[in-house]
Amino acid sequence: MKSNIKNNMKEAAKILEGMKNYDSEQFSLQLLMMVRELNYFYSRLVPQQGNDVSRTFYNIKPRSKRPGEGQVAYFNLRRGYPKELYDGHWCYVLKDFKTKYLIVPLTSVKKDDPIKEYEIEVKIDRFINNLSSRLQLTDMRFIDAQRINEKNNVYNVASDKEEIANQIITKLGLQSESKVVSLT
Repeated sequence: MKSNIKNNMKEAAKILEGMKNYDSEQFSLQLLMMVRELNYFYSRLVPQQGNDVSRTFYNIKPRSKRPGEGQVAYFNLRRGYPKELYDGHWCYVLKDFKTKYLIVPLTSVKKDDPIKEYEIEVKIDRFINNLSSRLQLTDMRFIDAQRINEKNNVYNVASDKEEIANQIITKLGLQSESKVVSLT
């Protein structure tokens, strides 16, 4: 079977170059970075770990750079659809599934910016700007552990982890009178 990679990429480049109101240059950079990460996984890690893709895992090193539940780390979310948060973002780790994380991206709090229905304000210990941040519940998602940017520090959240989980449950409507769903 003949590969259509070059033709597909050529067509994609043509569309991107003609697109208005979008940072096509940044998208192409994000795509290149993603391809490099996929190459690292499939061409380096898979052979090192026995050539079985289903049994190959990305391990965050050093271990101290691996965030745990209730911590904040910097992840490469990459480009998605127009209303999604994208590129690199600080994210709150809600749940660690070893090879994947359930994360909630953070945004900075702007002066006089009222809190929205699906936001939760949190304080992070010794964070870079020492200001509060907001969890953006509409952008929470599962991501592969390989999306972490290990060049950045991992931070603890000063806000109570259980209170954050309870606020998420409430704001997402995951509680009923008979039973509350646990996120931790």
